[in-house]
Amino acid sequence: MKLIHAAIKTANLNKSLSFYTDILNMHIKEKKYIEAHKTTLVFLQDDESNFEIELISDVKEKTEDANFGHINVLNCSFAHFAFATDNIDRDFIAMKEKGAVFTREPFYSLDKSMKLAFVKDPDDNMIELIQYFK
Repeated sequence: MKLIHAAIKTANLNKSLSFYTDILNMHIKEKKYIEAHKTTLVFLQDDESNFEIELISDVKEKTEDANFGHINVLNCSFAHFAFATDNIDRDFIAMKEKGAVFTREPFYSLDKSMKLAFVKDPDDNMIELIQYFK
């Protein structure tokens, strides 16, 4: 068995696509609209692995709230995506220059075996960047 993709629902498909393609350098592998469900699915992939992220834009999952406007009623539990990098400092700078907002800038793990950073996408999903040291 192997992991093939992770799926997340997005409140704004265009913002999410911009984040994953412009900032994380992923490309769109497939995009389809399912009329029966009023749902758009977009599968994203990077150039180095077979792992995919599936973005789901489902108009039926949104509701109106007087205090917050449109909100997603997803009630899901999601930790983070993890992306390996060979130079976290270079990628951190490049991503910041493109507008990424980091919740934690690059730091070493306690045992110094890796350097990590955390950034959020437009839907507040956590993205972990990891540079491993041998």
